[in-house]
Amino acid sequence: MAEPASASQQIHSLNERKRPLPEFSDPFRISTTGSTRATSYNWSNKILTLDGKTHVVWLDAIAMVCGRTYDHQTDRWGAIVRIDEGSDNHTCPCITADGDGHIRLTYGPHGISGDWNQARVKWKRSQHPGSLESWEPVGEGYRAFWSSFGYNATAASIVNTPSGLDAVVCRGGEHPPQTVFHAQRAVGGWTSAKPLFGQQIEPQYTHHYGHIACASDGTLYAACHFYNIGGGDNQAVTGDKSRMRSYGAAVIRSQDFGETWTNLRGDLIHTPTTYHHDIAIPPFDENIYVNTITVDSSDTLWALTLNPGMESEPIWLSRWTGQDWHTQQIESNLPEGRMAVESMMTIDTRDRLHIVVTTVEPNEVGAASHWGHPSSEVFYLCSEDKGETFTCSQISPSDPDVANWLPSVPRSGPHHPVDELSILYTHGDAGQGLSPETKTEVWCVPVT
Repeated sequence: MAEPASASQQIHSLNERKRPLPEFSDPFRISTTGSTRATSYNWSNKILTLDGKTHVVWLDAIAMVCGRTYDHQTDRWGAIVRIDEGSDNHTCPCITADGDGHIRLTYGPHGISGDWNQARVKWKRSQHPGSLESWEPVGEGYRAFWSSFGYNATAASIVNTPSGLDAVVCRGGEHPPQTVFHAQRAVGGWTSAKPLFGQQIEPQYTHHYGHIACASDGTLYAACHFYNIGGGDNQAVTGDKSRMRSYGAAVIRSQDFGETWTNLRGDLIHTPTTYHHDIAIPPFDENIYVNTITVDSSDTLWALTLNPGMESEPIWLSRWTGQDWHTQQIESNLPEGRMAVESMMTIDTRDRLHIVVTTVEPNEVGAASHWGHPSSEVFYLCSEDKGETFTCSQISPSDPDVANWLPSVPRSGPHHPVDELSILYTHGDAGQGLSPETKTEVWCVPVT
C-alpha cells in the first residue's frame, strides 16, 4: 500500500509455529489529527470492503467523523472525507452497508451531551454505492427528524439486515440508562426505543455498551454487559476502582426483527431483562465486558469476553453449540509479560478467527490506570482451525512513551462479509475528559 510507515514501523511476529504466520502490507497512516478515541469502540464497525474498495471511518479531534477509501486495484488511498462534526470523543462512528452497496453510518452523541442533536443518534446513507464522498440530503422538517433516533442515546451499533432495513442497539433512556433496540421502518424513520437489558440498582452511573450481530437469515443477536460503579457516592471514572465492575455479560436473539426476544435456546425473554444465567455469556457472574459477538459462515454465534481492568488475565472465547457454550481461554497465545485489557474479533468467509488485542505490561502500569498507558501495544491473533490454535503477531511498533491502542477490525454483515482484513488502531495519548484538543495518529495495517 502507498505511503509506508517509517523504518521503525515494523511488524514483529512473536511465536514460532510450523504453519506460516499472516502477512502484512505496509502500515498506512490514515490521519495525523485523530481524536483521543479515534478508533474506539469494539461494538462499532469501522471497516468494510465492497467491490474492491476498503472504506474506513474514524474520529478526528475533537469530534469530526472522517472517512477514507483504499482502492485495491490502483493501490491508492483517497483523500480524507470530513463527514460531520460529532459531540465529543465518544461520538463513535459505525458503518454497515445494504444490498445495493450504499454505506449507512451512525454516530454520536454521548447521551449527557443534551445540546447536541437533542441527545439523539444521527444516521446517514451514502449518496452513491461504495462511496464515502457524499451523503443523501437529510431534508427538512419531519424528514430531518427521520435521520435521528434515540433519547439520551450513545454508543450505537448498527447492522443492515437481509430485509434492507437497519437494526441498532445503543444505550439510552431515563437514568439509569438501559440497552435499547431501534428498528428502521420501511415507511421511513425509526421505531421507538425498545429496552432490552437493564439493571435494578439505585440511580448511579451505569453502562451496558450493546453489540448487535445479524445472521444470514435475518436473526438478530443483541449483547451487553452490566456495569455500574457500585454506589451513588462513588464517582464514575475517578472513584474507587474496586467498586466499579460488570456483573457479567448476556446475549438474546430475535427472529422477527426485534418484535420478540428469546434466549439462545428459544425460550421467550421478557424485556427489559436483568442479568441471569439463562442469557449469560461465559464466564458467569464475573467482572467482564463483552468485547464482540459475531457469526461464522454457518451462522454459529461466537462471543469474546475479558476483564475490563487488570484483576484477571483470561480472554474467554465462546461458541454456542446449540444447547450450551463451548468456552476456552486464549490469553496464553500472547507473549509473556503482556496482559489484555481490550479486544475485538471478526470471522471471515473462510471461518478464520481474527482477534485484535490491546495489551499492557502490568509491571509498568503498577497502581496507575491502564487506560491509554504508554506500555499499550496492539497484538493480532489468528486461528485457521476455529480456535484450536493461534498465531500471534505484534501489529504496532513498540513505543515506550506513547500508547498504541483501541484496535478495530471489520465486522461482518449480511451485505458485507469479511473477505479482506485490515486493522485500525490509534497511536497517541488518552487525553483528559470528553473534549481534549490532543491529537493522535490513526494507522491502518492490511492483513493478507
